[in-house]
Amino acid sequence: MITFVILTGFKISYAQQLPVSNQYLVNPYALSPTFAGYTGYSEAFLNYRNDWAKIDGNPRTFSVTGHGNAYKEKMWVGGEIVIDKTDILSLLKANLSWTYKLQVENDQFLYFGIWTTFYQASVKTGNGIGIDPNDPIIQNADKLNSSAVNAGFGMNYNWRKLNLGFSIPTLFGFNDEYEENSSFKYKVQRQFQLHASYMFDLDEEWKLQTYGVFRKTANQPGTVEFSAMAIYQGRFWGGMLYRNGGALAINIGGHIYNGFVFNYSYEIGLGGIYKGSGGSHEITIGYRFKFNDKNYFESKDYSNKRRKGRRSGTLNYPEVQDFNYKSR
Repeated sequence: MITFVILTGFKISYAQQLPVSNQYLVNPYALSPTFAGYTGYSEAFLNYRNDWAKIDGNPRTFSVTGHGNAYKEKMWVGGEIVIDKTDILSLLKANLSWTYKLQVENDQFLYFGIWTTFYQASVKTGNGIGIDPNDPIIQNADKLNSSAVNAGFGMNYNWRKLNLGFSIPTLFGFNDEYEENSSFKYKVQRQFQLHASYMFDLDEEWKLQTYGVFRKTANQPGTVEFSAMAIYQGRFWGGMLYRNGGALAINIGGHIYNGFVFNYSYEIGLGGIYKGSGGSHEITIGYRFKFNDKNYFESKDYSNKRRKGRRSGTLNYPEVQDFNYKSR
């Protein structure tokens, strides 16, 4: 069982603030809100992850994400709700995001995103083992709660099927100077993230989507992820993901019908804390609004709209009239 190490001898909880997830392979918004509007469609996703299945009190995470167009395919708003439970610790995370899509060339775009996030952490001390009810941190409470608010910023560069981006999911770090009188305080540490992805066209039927992600949280080691996913006819896919520290994930899924997608990921431990944990299961169900195409990984084509009014497009000139000039 995952024990009550969060509170013992400490006044501040430094629990993992962002649960690990592989759903960005089919829902890039889960990786960074700067991907809102990347496909050109409004989307919504449900995700459930069960980590370390063989361990009592193992982490379980449920999330809902979605984003939609707010103004002329340029401004997009989105949101995310995450509920993460690990033994006696529960975490609620909710954020709202705003993304602006800027066209810099015919095939090049910049996505700027900002968001605000609310965290609510709860500890059920009544369910803990070996906890002294007279501990001044607990103060005879059956449940402790703490909240925090933070903000994030990110940018993504897109050129055809290449994406390069960075984000700061938690922009503001903590300062212990103001927490001397706190009994239990959930603190969010500053985090940085870099990502790169490219879609290779292997032939008319097959594509290969690749991702590289680097994350670094203050006072914690950085994590690196690499993934490759083969896509058949834009509708069915399967691939693998590796995360440093000893985690390997197998991923399969498909575009079921009329905008509905399903994805399953099974993650196994190769070493370290992952070894012998029983693996992790993750299920993602998504819906893309007003999607009638068969190729799920092709973005909506706005090329015709972009050409209107540009110098490279067709312009209507005033009618030219012939004049007869008489010599004087």
